[in-house]
Amino acid sequence: MASRIASSQLYALGVPELVAKDREDYVRIAVKLGTDREYLSQIRAKVWKARTTSTLFNVRQYCADMERLLHKMWKRYADGLPPDHILSDRDALDSDERMI
Repeated sequence: MASRIASSQLYALGVPELVAKDREDYVRIAVKLGTDREYLSQIRAKVWKARTTSTLFNVRQYCADMERLLHKMWKRYADGLPPDHILSDRDALDSDERMI
């Protein structure tokens, strides 16, 4: 669960290159961030820029999105459906864009 939340947040920040596919990839990314100052500066700049556009820094939007997701989860439960992956409307749009 935590890895999905973290990867979602990294995509929202515009740094999908930090999403590790496995432990080996995680170590590779960590070492690169720790040893390549230019790369670290680029990542920091992307995150700094994202603070003005990312929903992660828009508390109102983040809460509204979370509330909609909680309602979707409750509706599934109330309808007797099993747990499943649920995308927010924004995530569904982002997923479609990544598939193009």
